[in-house]
Amino acid sequence: MKNRRLGQGLFIFSLLFLAFGLFNIGWAVWPTPREAVTLEIPAGVLPAAPEGTSYASLTDYGLSLTWPRWLRVGERGEIRVFLREPDAQYSMELDQPVQVVLVETSLAKMSLDPPGLRQVSLHPGQEMDLSWAVSADAVGEFPGQVIFSFGFYDQALSDLIPVPVAVMDISIKVVSLFGLGSQMAIWFGIVSMVLWGALFVLGRAVQH
Repeated sequence: MKNRRLGQGLFIFSLLFLAFGLFNIGWAVWPTPREAVTLEIPAGVLPAAPEGTSYASLTDYGLSLTWPRWLRVGERGEIRVFLREPDAQYSMELDQPVQVVLVETSLAKMSLDPPGLRQVSLHPGQEMDLSWAVSADAVGEFPGQVIFSFGFYDQALSDLIPVPVAVMDISIKVVSLFGLGSQMAIWFGIVSMVLWGALFVLGRAVQH
């Protein structure tokens, strides 16, 4: 009778390790949800163009921005900006105009790779797909912005003039599990699963 009670106690104790292990591993591998924003940029003079200029979008564009809603501490996420023309046909003819696109991403206290401003020259029909890697080094909520602009060369100033098209606010929350990141949570989960198996076998052996 004593061995049977001891075996049952070990079995119950093993279930606690099983639940703890599954919880840790599940938290560490659960897919990160993403936020998304889509905008339509019509052809024509841009609303933010300086007075007296005719800086314009050469055609209709569809702009989309995606980013992780939250990350586990120690993980890396991705911010992506995608621009395309609806039903466009790509052309590399030299006499075709080129749309200069400027995208700047900033995120408070989170490192971005690559940092700073990105510039792309789009030929008619060409798509743009830019991404930034985000490192979640500390727990907290981190706001930021993605500034999307078209660039126009001013011959008088011999400089590229950015005209903002969209300013999109983003925010990424970085979380931990009892202060642990995903790698440590997986490690503790595996150890818990090993202990569950050992206690389960030991409990069966004691009972018999």
